[in-house]
Amino acid sequence: MSKNKKNTPSTQPKVKTSASQPTKASTTTPSIRAVKSAFFKENALVLAILSVLAFALYISTVRFDYALDDTMVITGNKFTQRGFDGIGDIFRYESFRGYLGEQKNLLEGDRYRPLSIATFAAEVSLFGKGNKAAGHFINVLLYVLTAILLYRVLLFMFPPKNTEGVNDESKLAQFFTIPTLATALFIAHPLHTEVVANIKGRDEILALLGELGAIYFTFKYLNEKSSKYLFASFSTFLVGIFSKESAITFLAVVPLTAHFFTKASMGDKLKVTLPVIAGTLFYLMMRINAIGYLLDGKEVTDLMNNPFYGMSLGERLATVFYTLLLYLKLHIFPHPLTHDYYPFHIPKMTWSDWQSLLSLALHIGLVAVILRGWQKRTVWAYAAAFYLATLSIVSNIFVSVGTFMNERFVYHASLGFCIAVAYLLTAVLDKNNEKGLKIVGLGIASLLLIGFSVKTLMRVPDWYSGATLNASAIRYSPNSARANCFYAISIWEDKYLKLPANATDAQKKALLDEMKPYFDRSLEILPKYSAALKMTAGMAGEYHKIDNNLDNLLKEFDRINRAGVYEPFVIQYLTYVNGKTGTRIEGEKLKAFYSSSLDFFKQNYSNSVLLTEYQKLLDGINARLPSLN
Repeated sequence: MSKNKKNTPSTQPKVKTSASQPTKASTTTPSIRAVKSAFFKENALVLAILSVLAFALYISTVRFDYALDDTMVITGNKFTQRGFDGIGDIFRYESFRGYLGEQKNLLEGDRYRPLSIATFAAEVSLFGKGNKAAGHFINVLLYVLTAILLYRVLLFMFPPKNTEGVNDESKLAQFFTIPTLATALFIAHPLHTEVVANIKGRDEILALLGELGAIYFTFKYLNEKSSKYLFASFSTFLVGIFSKESAITFLAVVPLTAHFFTKASMGDKLKVTLPVIAGTLFYLMMRINAIGYLLDGKEVTDLMNNPFYGMSLGERLATVFYTLLLYLKLHIFPHPLTHDYYPFHIPKMTWSDWQSLLSLALHIGLVAVILRGWQKRTVWAYAAAFYLATLSIVSNIFVSVGTFMNERFVYHASLGFCIAVAYLLTAVLDKNNEKGLKIVGLGIASLLLIGFSVKTLMRVPDWYSGATLNASAIRYSPNSARANCFYAISIWEDKYLKLPANATDAQKKALLDEMKPYFDRSLEILPKYSAALKMTAGMAGEYHKIDNNLDNLLKEFDRINRAGVYEPFVIQYLTYVNGKTGTRIEGEKLKAFYSSSLDFFKQNYSNSVLLTEYQKLLDGINARLPSLN
C-alpha cells in the first residue's frame, strides 16, 4: 500500500494515491481550480444519493407538531413571536429571556444562541405564527445542505485517485470512498434524530454548517493564499458560534485539521486559526454584553438543571465517564434512544463501578491513539482528536450542561466516529487488493447504512408531538423523574382536560388513576420535584371533588408540605374547603392539619410564607367550628 507524498499546499500536486485506503491521513490537497470547476458535475451522482438519503429520512417531519424545547424558543418566546421586530432583542438578551420574561440563571453560565432563534423569528414574519411545517422543512433542507458541505470538505481531506483508464468494477470501488461513506453514515446515524426532527435542533445544524464552512475556507486559503478566504472562514464560523457556543471547540479543530491534512507551515496554521480566534472573541464580547458575565461561578441547586448537585467530585467524574461510555456504545449500537437522561435515568456512579473504570480506560486509549499518531498524521489520530475535542465542551467535565447527557450533544463529535468507520472499511477493501475482503467491507458498510437508516426511520415518529415523545421516553427512561411526570402530564392535557362537560365521575377517576402512578413514581425518584408536586396537588383536588375524601386530600397536601415546596394551589383549595366544610368532624380534621403544618414549618422553614397562610386557614376554620354540627 503506497503512502501519500507530502507536498506543500501551494504546489497543488497531482494526487496519485487512493484516499479511500491510506495508511495515514492525506497530507496533499487537490487542485482547487479543478475541484471548483467540476465538483458538482463530477460528483453529481454521489451528491444526489446523499441528498436523497437525508431528505427521505426526515421529510415526514413536516407533518409533526412542536415538541420539547420548541416552546422556549418558538411558541412561548415573546421575542420570536414578534417576528423580524424581535430579532434585536434576541441578540440583545440571554436566550431564555424571551420565554421566561427575565434572566433567571437557570443553567450554569446561562445560554446565548441568538442566531438559530432569530431564524425562528424570521419564519414567523415570512410564514405566519404556528407554521410548524415550515420550521420542519427548513431543518430538512439544512440537513441536506450539511450532507453536501460535509462531503465537499471530506474531499479536501481524502482526495480521490485518478480513475482514467480503469474498468467499471474499479470505478465502483472508487465510488466507495471515505468521503462518501463517512457522509452517508453521518446522515443516517440515529443519534441525529433529535437534532433534525425537533425544530429547536436547528442550533446544532447551523453550528455544524458554520464549523464546516470554516474548515472549507481553511483549505481554500492554504491552497490559494488569498486573504478573502480568511474573512470567509471568520464569517462562516460566526454562523456556527452564534447558533451554539459549542462551536468554540473549533479553536482546536481548525489547526488540528491543518496539521493532519496539509503540510502547512506553523505560520499558515496560525493564520487559518486567527479567523476562529477573532470569531470567538467577538462572540464572547456579545455574550458578556447580553448576559452580564462570562461564567457567574454560582452552583445551580435544581437537580433538573444540574443533576450533579450534591455529588462529590469523585462521584461526579465517575458518573460523567459512565455517560461517555454510553455515548461510545450508542455510536456503535444506537439503541435504546431517548430524549430524557434526567435524574435518575442515569444512576449516580462511583469509581468502584466497572463501567466508569472501563470508560476511563477507553478514553485514555483514545488519547494514546492521538499521541501515537500525531507525527505520522494517521486517520485514527485525527478521528479520535476530532471526537474528543468536539465532545469536551458538552461532556460535563468542565461545565455542567444541565443534564447528564443528551444524544444531540454528540452531533458534532459523531463525525469523528464516522470518519474512523469509513476509513476502517475502505482500508479493508484495498488490503492486498483481495476481492473477498472488498466484499466483506462492502457488506459491513451496507449493513451499517441499512441498519442506521431503519433505526432512524423507526425513531423519527417518536417526535411527532409532545405526547408521542413522552410515551417513548417512559418506555426507555422509567427511572427518570421527568419522564414519569411529563408522561402523566400528557395524559392530563390530552385526555383529562378534554373530557366532555357531561363526563361521569367514573370516567374522570379512571384517568386520574391512570396518571397517579407516574406522578407517584416521579416523586419517589425526586421528592422535591416541583412539577410533579404541582400536578399532585391538582390531582388531589380532582379526586376530592369526586369522592369528598378529606383524609386522602390532606394526606397528599401533607406530602407536598413536607417537601418544602410552596404550591399556591394547596392554599387556594384549602380555602375553598374551609368554606365548603359542613360537619364538625371535618372541621376538626382541618384544624389538626393546619396546626400540624404550622408546627412543621416553624421547625423546618421558619421564614416560609406558608406560616402566614396556614395561620389564616386555622383562624378561618376556628371561626366556623362553633356553627358546625
